[in-house]
Amino acid sequence: MKIITLLTDFGSFYPAQMKGVILSRLKDEELTFVDIAHDIPPQDVRAGAFALLSSVRYFPSGTIHIGVVDPGVGTGRLGLVVESGGQLFVGPDNGLLLPAARSLGKPAAYRIAGKFEASNTFHGRDIFAPVAALLAAGQSPSSLGPKVRPKDLDFGEPRRTSNGVEATIIYVDRFGNLILNLRRLPSPELLLKGILLKKVRTYGEARRIEPLITIGSHGFAEIAVNLGSAAEAFCLKVGDRIELEEI
Repeated sequence: MKIITLLTDFGSFYPAQMKGVILSRLKDEELTFVDIAHDIPPQDVRAGAFALLSSVRYFPSGTIHIGVVDPGVGTGRLGLVVESGGQLFVGPDNGLLLPAARSLGKPAAYRIAGKFEASNTFHGRDIFAPVAALLAAGQSPSSLGPKVRPKDLDFGEPRRTSNGVEATIIYVDRFGNLILNLRRLPSPELLLKGILLKKVRTYGEARRIEPLITIGSHGFAEIAVNLGSAAEAFCLKVGDRIELEEI
């Protein structure tokens, strides 16, 4: 059985067309589709990369991941197949695929060089879905085009300040939790905008509407408000740099 995942910023309508293209090309194959997410904020490549990175380690070898958050669709940006850790990634060359692929091993990237009848606005359906079908049918990534050096994306590094640690918000989930590019919490107590963040292992260790900080299931630090929204409480969004003041 072949497993094909989809991650996009398309919402609920367009992914079905991608699945239809794959099913029409693999009529005799047993397929399992897994929708990682289709509610990535529009054109937010960094958020898509984080969601893909947080998911791929739970899939078996042989899984094919289609990731499409593609503000450059229809331009000269390349389409890629990336192979890493026994899994395959298909999508645009804008950094979306690289953090996830790198988390599994040493990525090898190949440019999609074949000719496809493609619209200017929907390469997810017209290029990436057919390529995923070819891979699921047994075609090798190297047969699809030459090896290339892909565009990279990373989440940056936190830095020490005179008062504590400066970090960047790399994702805001639907609960309003703020995920930071920080993988270890400093030992001292932490303030954000002068407000104490309670260090916890679980949200339930904080009182109702109490701000907290913890290491989330994805391995990154996250700031939350128990039964509330940290994004609203602190008026913060993806891309903001914050200082965690140590006391």
